[in-house]
Amino acid sequence: MPVDLRAEFTGAGMTVLKGNLNYRRLVGDRLWPPVILFGGMVGYLSSPVVALRTLKSDVIVGVDAATVAWLDGSGTAWRISGRHAVV
Repeated sequence: MPVDLRAEFTGAGMTVLKGNLNYRRLVGDRLWPPVILFGGMVGYLSSPVVALRTLKSDVIVGVDAATVAWLDGSGTAWRISGRHAVV
């Protein structure tokens, strides 16, 4: 994270991000295994983080293995359809 942007977040009680693109930036816009913990991905921020997002891309973290297996077995494009969301 650029130093000037990090300074903007310093002292924040909570950081709230909204939207698919902001979420993707937050977790590095990579195809991580979906079971990687969200908190481990955003630990570089100095405050607690809340991300609000409708799934419209394959990038996702913080989903438990049973949920991933259920959604993968549903036969739908759950990661990109816009029908699911995460907080």
